[in-house]
Amino acid sequence: MTMKTAAQLVEEHALALRESLKGSTCLLTLLCLILYSCAHTEGVDTNRKEDMSNYKKDVTLWYEAFSKNDPSILDRILHETWVDIPSPPGTPTGPEGVKPLLARLTTTFPDLNLTIKDVLQDGNKVIVRAEMAGTQKEAFMGFPAKNMKMTIQVVDIHEFKDGKIIRTWHTEDWMTGLRQLGVFEK
Repeated sequence: MTMKTAAQLVEEHALALRESLKGSTCLLTLLCLILYSCAHTEGVDTNRKEDMSNYKKDVTLWYEAFSKNDPSILDRILHETWVDIPSPPGTPTGPEGVKPLLARLTTTFPDLNLTIKDVLQDGNKVIVRAEMAGTQKEAFMGFPAKNMKMTIQVVDIHEFKDGKIIRTWHTEDWMTGLRQLGVFEK
């Protein structure tokens, strides 16, 4: 058996101590990261996910307002500065801007019904593919009523701000609708 010098023994113990501290350092670092992340979740808006799911619920109310001919629903879901894109010139902002359209559509098509087919969400925007159906009972866009039914596709993008819809981009397949209403018949 060889005798180790004091310097060799100190070196072996220092090496063993460094090795045992390596695991502790990793563990200590991991523990600090976990505590740091937990401490900083206080400033995070935990209602954001809830707001996101509420956006989809609120958007369905838009279609319900038209199907039920209930303009009061629009007051609840539309921001006071809501804009319709594209909108006719001179259309006021906010719920008051869409109420005349709701009245015109539900008068022209008393059985108007909007059925949501798909709802997608990206951040504060909700995209809806829907079907609009109704029987024309009054003149529409200058075309006389022929008591014919139309069913067209509608695609809308609704943007939210402060929990309300602030902007709506929309596209409707009116060419198909006018064809179904007999507008192009001779």
